[in-house]
Amino acid sequence: MSKKCIGFDIGARSVHVAVREGGKLGRVVNAEAPEGLIRDGQILSFEAMADFLRELRKSEKLRVKKAAFVLPASQCYCRRFTTAYMSEGQLKFNLPYEFRDFISGDKEEYFYDYAVVDVKRDDEGKPVELDLMAAAVKKTLVADLMAMFKKAGFKMVTAMPEELAYIDLLRAGGDTAHGHCILDLGYGAMRLYMFTGDRFESVRVMDFGCSALIDAVADHFGVDQHVAATYLASDYNGCTRLPRCEDIYNSIAVEVTKAVNFYRFNSRGEELRHVHLGGGGVRNEALKDALRRALDLEVEDMSEFWPNIDEEAAIEASVAAAAVGAAVQ
Repeated sequence: MSKKCIGFDIGARSVHVAVREGGKLGRVVNAEAPEGLIRDGQILSFEAMADFLRELRKSEKLRVKKAAFVLPASQCYCRRFTTAYMSEGQLKFNLPYEFRDFISGDKEEYFYDYAVVDVKRDDEGKPVELDLMAAAVKKTLVADLMAMFKKAGFKMVTAMPEELAYIDLLRAGGDTAHGHCILDLGYGAMRLYMFTGDRFESVRVMDFGCSALIDAVADHFGVDQHVAATYLASDYNGCTRLPRCEDIYNSIAVEVTKAVNFYRFNSRGEELRHVHLGGGGVRNEALKDALRRALDLEVEDMSEFWPNIDEEAAIEASVAAAAVGAAVQ
């Protein structure tokens, strides 16, 4: 990759964009997508999304062309597993079979890629086992994405699972000597990613997100979802502290605490210093307060990974954390 790259992450309602220029994080844009364009993390119309991205490129004066795209979790299979040591050719042949229980359709319909996490050896130093991260994605999706970005005025040069975008983010931050916990406070779901240094360990998915908070506010004030979202964003009449919202915060905090404790138990006490928050929920101070009360860890945004920017910019970069990871690879 060159020193210039633009990362894209398309969420449930928004498009997140991060620009890297001169080897440093530059602009970050979080733009709400037109209604009906995205559903369950899937782009419903690549043509319409291309038009939206082209207009975004013009209005935000995005001049970097090389694009890295974060693949939606619903459309990309990413696994970490161990297998017997084998040659590169054997591994490429066998890799599709590692996904046979996850993918639908013929295995030839997918692209596969992998990275070696570790090579385990016997007492004589002979390699006996491979620790791998691997991913599978449909070829038709990659073709559609490439055509979409081309029409929008970009050139997609790489596509990656969200797990790898966060690994790139951790490496760019330079501190991989301890465990990391990244909590994506998304709209439709919340995902807790656990890393040992820069090695992905696991992800815990909570099937509710900030949309549950919007529903609570909408019911309380008798307004539609769009108005409720603006109320929540501005803390209208203290709505972020409504009892129903507090119940949701506490549910999130309980699930996060369970996942952190499970990770600690299985990683034999691997040191965790922080819970890093990303996604739209990072703007919600009441949610962050609930997490701070429940956890014995520091609850922070992603500023550790991009120092020397002001607080407002750090929040916007945290909202677009996966896009930033794609851009800074």
